[in-house]
Amino acid sequence: AILDEYPDIVLTDIRMPKLSGLELIRKITENHDHIQFIILSGYNEFSYAREAMRYGIKHYILKPCSEEEITEAVKDCIKEYYKKLTIENMKQDIKTVHSLLGENLMFHILFQTLSSNENSGLLPELYEGYVDFYHTSYQLCYIYFLEEQWVDTCREKIQKLFQDSCLPYSFPYVYVKNTLTFFFMDTQKSYSFMDSLLENINLGIGSQICSYHRESYSSLIELLNTLSKKVKRYETIHLFSGSQKTIICNYDFLFHQTQELANQLLLETDTLRHTRLLDDLKKLLSSVKSLELLRSLINSILMKASQTCTCFSSGEITDMIKFISSVSSNEEICSFIFEKLHTLLSVPLLGSKKYKPFIQEILNYTNSHISEPDLTLKWIVENHLFMNVDYVSRQFVLQTGVKFSTYLNDLRIQKAKQLLINCDSEKIYYVAEQVGCGNNPQYFSHLFKKYTKLTPKEYALQMKASPHNNGDKTQSVQPPEA
Repeated sequence: AILDEYPDIVLTDIRMPKLSGLELIRKITENHDHIQFIILSGYNEFSYAREAMRYGIKHYILKPCSEEEITEAVKDCIKEYYKKLTIENMKQDIKTVHSLLGENLMFHILFQTLSSNENSGLLPELYEGYVDFYHTSYQLCYIYFLEEQWVDTCREKIQKLFQDSCLPYSFPYVYVKNTLTFFFMDTQKSYSFMDSLLENINLGIGSQICSYHRESYSSLIELLNTLSKKVKRYETIHLFSGSQKTIICNYDFLFHQTQELANQLLLETDTLRHTRLLDDLKKLLSSVKSLELLRSLINSILMKASQTCTCFSSGEITDMIKFISSVSSNEEICSFIFEKLHTLLSVPLLGSKKYKPFIQEILNYTNSHISEPDLTLKWIVENHLFMNVDYVSRQFVLQTGVKFSTYLNDLRIQKAKQLLINCDSEKIYYVAEQVGCGNNPQYFSHLFKKYTKLTPKEYALQMKASPHNNGDKTQSVQPPEA
């Protein structure tokens, strides 16, 4: 039965017919070590408890026991389950991000270091869980007296040298004023062989004599701060990643403005103000011509969002990174990312209270799949959470203060309002589709009027006529603040 049901927690006795509780635990944990066991036993013998501890059993409850004791044990197991799940998800996300970005991950970090007016202190917070900034040592190399016409040749020579020497050869380069720099993770005890080759690097007939120097740093943050101080003195910085070349003209204002708008956007709770901030950010990023600059700016926004808002799950962040890494059109990236931000942030108060993990998962899933017409709590619970529907339904009301159907309707109306602000009043059907009512536009109009006292068309016309109208005088049901 245990193998058929595949449970997360099992309550078992010690002495049972045919198979003892300890034998059961041993057999199950051989192939299913994620299952947690709670032992209920009438035997207060140390040998049993010691054997249970060998299998990692944390709860050995003696009979007779109270309901409260069992409940506390189950709660502890649930906490442990979600802790393990979070760690596993984080490991998987880190692997996914590294496989997607690879060299580009360090490129984004370096780009933000050199583009920002601040020092590198913000980066560890943005990339927490993805890159170790404090405990991994690095090597920083300089090639001096290198004219710009020889940069590509020099990079090719260095790449070949590193490949032939089995050293990590995937890293970005920085070139300023006849100096090429690059850095890599410290993996060897000695670099004397590499040093001797780079000190005598031959770029070809007619090239000038270069000079080489290498420095060791105990951490990435120390290296970035040093490199930043040396490089930011120059007006133009050339950044290379693979075949890609990006010119940084010290976009201090652009980077600062992006961070400022993103911070306001992620913390804003007023619906209309929220929409205007999103529009301001869209205008700012739409003016960016460099694809790599755009990717890096959006990357910093997503990393900030993952730290600030509970409505952004790590999986959603990873999916968005995956998309912007694969698309080469600025317009397509902006269109995609702002639609996602608009959807995920459409109910700002989602992140204002800490809910039980499975309730938060329901809120996140609903927010991300609001356009699905058949969305119900029963479907989410049975197909996404795999829990008991009645139990989850009761917990949802206790946690949020509203029924799921009420919450879903309000969420649909909130998003519809935001879409109608910038939507042609003749395209109400499009708004209905985006909020999950595309198969029944009449129902959408009826529901919208019930909440706002206006039809969707009337609301859109009113918003266009009064751009400073707050557009929301109706009471809106939201999960309560903490």
